[in-house]
Amino acid sequence: MTNYSKHLKNNEELVKVIHRHSLSFFRPALGALILIILPFFLMFLLFRWQETGLVLFFILLIIGLIAIIRIAVLWSGNVFLITNQRLILFKQAGLFDKVVLEADFEDVLDVAFRIKGFWQTVGRYGSLRIQILDSDNNMIVSKISQPAQIQQLLLELKKKIGSGD
Repeated sequence: MTNYSKHLKNNEELVKVIHRHSLSFFRPALGALILIILPFFLMFLLFRWQETGLVLFFILLIIGLIAIIRIAVLWSGNVFLITNQRLILFKQAGLFDKVVLEADFEDVLDVAFRIKGFWQTVGRYGSLRIQILDSDNNMIVSKISQPAQIQQLLLELKKKIGSGD
């Protein structure tokens, strides 16, 4: 497990670590699995084609492995940290594209959640929209498990910090 304490300030405690829901990776994982299994299924046919078949075998296998690595990087790179003082969102859009957003609880104006579509309803995952003071953009936390409970947690923490407890 990744050590998130290096991202925390003094006297800051980690309340919750949230990753993307595993169902959000179903289609890419299925595609990667097919790319890995397909060359073995067609192995005898491909090997009859000699060098061309061998090259095609390894190309399909390597593309499937790269897809699996990409899924692992996206899962571990898309993290939402809730601390007792602020919110930190790590967004990994690709293998080489990462954005980090932060907001103190004092700057959080509103928190809303959305569950859209059949699979999100069945899988009980969705998105959070966090409106930040003096910011044109909202902090969007996509494809997380049980967004309604996370919304309630954020509103409780905001109320607790606002009252000075």
